[in-house]
Amino acid sequence: MKTSNNLKSWIGYSITAVSATCAVLFSIAVSDKGILWGEIGVSRWMYENTPGFVDILGNVIDAPITDIGAPLLFLAITILVYWRWGRYATIGLVLAGSMTGLTRISDIVERSGPNENFVFYHSSFIYGDGGYPSGHIVYAVMIFGMIAYLSEKHSKSQAGNVVRYLMFLLILLNLWTRISGLHHWPGDVIGGVLISMPAFLIVVWVYNRIPVILKQFPKIYTFVFEEEKT
Repeated sequence: MKTSNNLKSWIGYSITAVSATCAVLFSIAVSDKGILWGEIGVSRWMYENTPGFVDILGNVIDAPITDIGAPLLFLAITILVYWRWGRYATIGLVLAGSMTGLTRISDIVERSGPNENFVFYHSSFIYGDGGYPSGHIVYAVMIFGMIAYLSEKHSKSQAGNVVRYLMFLLILLNLWTRISGLHHWPGDVIGGVLISMPAFLIVVWVYNRIPVILKQFPKIYTFVFEEEKT
């Protein structure tokens, strides 16, 4: 068991380091080249071949993940997590939510978003319209990913499996429709994943160590975990 845990830790640290390194290198490449090879062709193919109902679902998801909607959505999700899984799980979600501050670095590469002519313009960037990386993807990976993780950790029922698969579906739908709906170039989406992945893994790492940390503060530990015993 100890060997298995050590292996999992080593894999986790490796993925975190590799994804963080790739995020830096990929961001430099996008900044240097503007548009990467294959992005225009992939965008065109996804736009022309994605069923209409998929993009409609993407637009439905897109609406709440905005500067105004995202905090309200997060608040609603936090209340549901507290109601369903208690204080410890809520702390995990809040940790993930703090990392959505990475969405503020969206547009660190000010490149214009795609258009129906699939022409890349170097000089037509407007904040919030395109830009690298995709803030929506960062938000989706951090929040929906954390809900999936919490459902696996705290729920053993069939409903927990449904929640987990639904969160994975929402992430995949975001990944696809940010491109097929001409909101972002593929590189913006890839960058969002690379930047959010190490942040997500760090949150999970910290979350699993919260019980040990809080044991140094008995009153806080009791407050957080008393529900776990009831």
